[in-house]
Amino acid sequence: MLRTPGRFVMQNTGERNRVCQRLVDKTTASFCSVNRDARPGWETRFSYGERQRPRSSDTPAWMRACMVETTSIMFDVGVIATMGFIGAAFASRARVPIIIGYIIAGMLIGPNIHLRLFGWSYDGILADSVFLQSISQLGLVLLLFFVGLEFSITKLMRTKEAAAVLAVTNLAVNMFAGFVIGAWLGWPLIDTIFMAGVISMSSSAITAKSLIDLKRLGNAETEFLLGMVILESFLAMFLLTLVNGMIVPSDAPVNVGVLFGGVGLFIGFFALLAAVVVPRTAAIFERIKSEELFVLFALGTVFLAASLAEAFRIPAIVGAFFMGMVFADTRIAGRMKVKMESLRDAFVAIFFLTFGMLIDPAALGSVLPMLLIAVPLILLNDLFLTASLAYFIGFSGRASTAIGTSLIARNEEAILYATVGARAIRANPQLSNDYAGTYLTPFAGILCIVMSSLAPILMGRSNRIAGFFANRLPKSVRFGAELVKRTLKTVIMPNFLPIYRRKRLFQASLIFYAAWIIDLTVTTGAAHLAMSLLTPILVLAVWASARHAFREPVRHTNYGVDGGPFSRSTIETFVLRIVVGALAIVGLVAIVWQYYWPLTLVILYAYFLVVVFSMKVVYRRLGLGISRRVARVRLVRHMPAARSWRAASGVRR
Repeated sequence: MLRTPGRFVMQNTGERNRVCQRLVDKTTASFCSVNRDARPGWETRFSYGERQRPRSSDTPAWMRACMVETTSIMFDVGVIATMGFIGAAFASRARVPIIIGYIIAGMLIGPNIHLRLFGWSYDGILADSVFLQSISQLGLVLLLFFVGLEFSITKLMRTKEAAAVLAVTNLAVNMFAGFVIGAWLGWPLIDTIFMAGVISMSSSAITAKSLIDLKRLGNAETEFLLGMVILESFLAMFLLTLVNGMIVPSDAPVNVGVLFGGVGLFIGFFALLAAVVVPRTAAIFERIKSEELFVLFALGTVFLAASLAEAFRIPAIVGAFFMGMVFADTRIAGRMKVKMESLRDAFVAIFFLTFGMLIDPAALGSVLPMLLIAVPLILLNDLFLTASLAYFIGFSGRASTAIGTSLIARNEEAILYATVGARAIRANPQLSNDYAGTYLTPFAGILCIVMSSLAPILMGRSNRIAGFFANRLPKSVRFGAELVKRTLKTVIMPNFLPIYRRKRLFQASLIFYAAWIIDLTVTTGAAHLAMSLLTPILVLAVWASARHAFREPVRHTNYGVDGGPFSRSTIETFVLRIVVGALAIVGLVAIVWQYYWPLTLVILYAYFLVVVFSMKVVYRRLGLGISRRVARVRLVRHMPAARSWRAASGVRR
């Protein structure tokens, strides 16, 4: 009696085990085949050769089935997280941006690294997969949402015209440098635009971190600098939207009107949300007590905005950026930052690691000529041109140099442009992959490593750089720059005196002229020729509005020279020649570029010579007393700037 039930139970148990084993085998085999067929890139990759775990012949069949079907997702995420931790730790010890550690770690584990040493070979650990690209895209969307949260219209209004002038000029000059490199290399237009975007995108994260480390958050120029960087991020998203609209899947020409109309409709939708919808519903969102519900609400809004952007054929990151702008001035913005910060950091780390995996170290030789040109051009623009412009509009010499050195870093925004550009070009069969599709990713990665390493060093030595230039610039250049500074400071910098209020006509003319130049740049054929013929008329109109805007500031500003009508007229003409001449040169460059781009470099050099010559002329007329006698004025070569100004103008204490 006891044996029979015992044997019966054992037989049932053995049969049950055999049935369960067959069911497990069929289920796991079906799961494996579905995942390999439906989602390529999810297959197992564990060894360096076949990307699978080695199997032992002594292992039972059911155990081997379970080992094979340990999907590579867990392994990929584990390796990514561990290498991200190691890269960030080494970057922190080396006092370089953590993003550089992520990129280098990604290069070391990616499929593009191939090392051969003493018979030992290493070909990376992970291969690029759909899964990794998908979660890295999530990190990019969250990153741009946080950038949008920093774009506060209220904060930007405090800096007003100064931040706008610096941001637009810095972005335009760096974009022009990228166009020069692309034209020299013979790249197509779309590829050149994305490379120009990589070159022109300053890093807001590294700038803010370096300002904190150097204890410069309380400096007068810091608020303007941060406003400028934030505005550059907005302009970058706007340009990315336009460029993405220019990538059409056919050979049909780009309809500029439809392109700007679609972009305007998209931006107008988010402007409506920010101005009407969110202010009236923010109180409802503030009453969400559950942290879980609040995080789900925030994630839902971010990714729905990203999907809306994709519906408009706009990159998803642009939608996330504008959604961040919508909530930037609400009271729940701070709560969003706190609750989503950890999630953002994790996915952003994965994004930079997967970006590093795409960089081929063997491509360094191919992008080295591009780097040798791009790095000096970036330094020239940020250290010389942007710093000079900051001085012209009213900042001191040290503050101007601090602004210039703070813009040198290239990091997340540049990688953003490279990632979006390379993916868009590879996905379009009408575009060649021989240019940006191949070289943009390694170029952006190495450029970010170089510039992000230089930025903290130059920022820490900005005062020395300012002193170096102040002691070696000719007296005529310092005198002319001071005249321009004292004039533009009253027009551009915040000032609440009634006589220094900005002229609406001059502002409107500048905005219209900027839109005209953008349209002139993208048009071709007869339309470009017609706009080129009308550009001189528009320049004359800008001259008239600028003369009307500068008249009162010139009359009431103390220049330290004879205040007679002749001196005032000379100063007004000189400043107008510098300012409006620069605008005219921009238009001339936009006209000539499509016909023979090397001529634009000659035009810019000629304008530089005209500026230097004009400074010498005005210095001889006013500084050396041609218009009036200045007795016994002695200028010492190494005299400080303030004393040399008083000596040149004849002012005594």
